[in-house]
Amino acid sequence: MTETEVQAPPPEEEEVASTELVEEGAPLWMTTFGDLMSLLLTFFVLLYSMSELKQEKFLQASQSLREAIGGNAPELPEDPQALLDQEMDPDKYLADPTGGGTGDPVLDAVADAYMEVIAKRLDQFIEDNDLQGSFSVDREADGVYLRMQSSALFSSGSGTLRNDAVAMLEYLGQITSTIDVKSVVSGHADNQPIRTAQFASNWELSAARAAGVARYLVEYGQDPEMVRVESFGEYNPVATNETAEGRAQNRRVEVFFAKADILEAVQRWAAAGESVPELAEASAAPTPGSDAAAVEVQSALTSSGEG
Repeated sequence: MTETEVQAPPPEEEEVASTELVEEGAPLWMTTFGDLMSLLLTFFVLLYSMSELKQEKFLQASQSLREAIGGNAPELPEDPQALLDQEMDPDKYLADPTGGGTGDPVLDAVADAYMEVIAKRLDQFIEDNDLQGSFSVDREADGVYLRMQSSALFSSGSGTLRNDAVAMLEYLGQITSTIDVKSVVSGHADNQPIRTAQFASNWELSAARAAGVARYLVEYGQDPEMVRVESFGEYNPVATNETAEGRAQNRRVEVFFAKADILEAVQRWAAAGESVPELAEASAAPTPGSDAAAVEVQSALTSSGEG
């Protein structure tokens, strides 16, 4: 029997040491990412620095205009930031960062002063006609309201102006035409239902009364393109409907000069270099009885237009 040769297994190959280089530290893309984050941070810091309001400039203009309309303006503090509202609603500010203004402190201050001019002229209209018991002027955040109780203008349940009311509206139309700002004439009623052959509800009655007032304002000088008529019926009361006095206040016609429309007019005048004739006359030749606010508004408006 022959010996069988047993073949030995081949020797195992020795592991070859790896010569591949391994990079230490963060990968290269992190460098680019870090640069991008730095640039973004710088960009937002610049945006924040440019968005800060010029409080000192605004307060100086506001102080001058308050003095012109007879108000007692406080002395300008060393730190204007101290006058900012610490309880400002951030949601309201984000919805309208300008606070209802144009973003130009000078034009906004002029608009505020012109609101005071409008309120004073309407007050004078009431005083001249002895209408203190049935007419009132309210200056609110959104604008100036002239509120006229329906009993001073119309008979009960009627949409036709009385003769004495027409004479008053002739005077009022001459005033609103010189104001040169868009106005809204709105009719309102109490919650007592009405159903006649002429008016099916308080909406129809309120609409007829508002349209009648607007028509006479236009007839006596108001630009028809600057008048809008609205009717609210009993759905926008200013007093309770539980008492006779409250219902009488709710039955009314309002002439409203919105702050937004006043701002629009101020911008229009400044851009065109125009002026309201009545204000220009007061500014050019002031008299002891002239309106100091009107003079100041015209002066500021002229300066803004030249700038």
